[in-house]
Amino acid sequence: MGSRVSARPDSASKARGVKPVLVRLRPAVAGDCRQVWLWRNDEATRAASFDTAPISFETHQPWFDASLQNPDRHMYVVLADGHEAGVVRLDVAGAVGTVSIHLSPAWRGRGVGPSALAALESIAFGPLGLKQIEARVKADNGASLTAFQKAGFIAVDSKTPVNLTKVRRED
Repeated sequence: MGSRVSARPDSASKARGVKPVLVRLRPAVAGDCRQVWLWRNDEATRAASFDTAPISFETHQPWFDASLQNPDRHMYVVLADGHEAGVVRLDVAGAVGTVSIHLSPAWRGRGVGPSALAALESIAFGPLGLKQIEARVKADNGASLTAFQKAGFIAVDSKTPVNLTKVRRED
């Protein structure tokens, strides 16, 4: 988990004339706790989350510390052009990982989400050896649904929450 992983910029951003953003992931560390908490409590992030209530720092900090120690949880800070831009998390159970992502408001709509998901996929299907990654997204969260679909996830159903999945290709 100590190395950085990068992904190519989202091709849709290039097509829209938006400057491509180089996205990398680095493992989260204890010093990231406050920033991750601030991103999680952003109004738009809360609205898109299954638990929409604000989270106190007193609740977040022990959760974050425990997450860093949990061998089945892999948490990464998203770096966009070298700037901290969000967090992605992969919770592993057997050969399946469940993805969670949220981005800083400043980096939304710039192709960072799909690129961060692609970088996470490289970790999941590479060093972690997972067979499948999946996510649950609220049906009204168009931005997340689009990001996951651009990253190659397939919607398994259309009810809420929408379950999305991506299976490792066996070449």
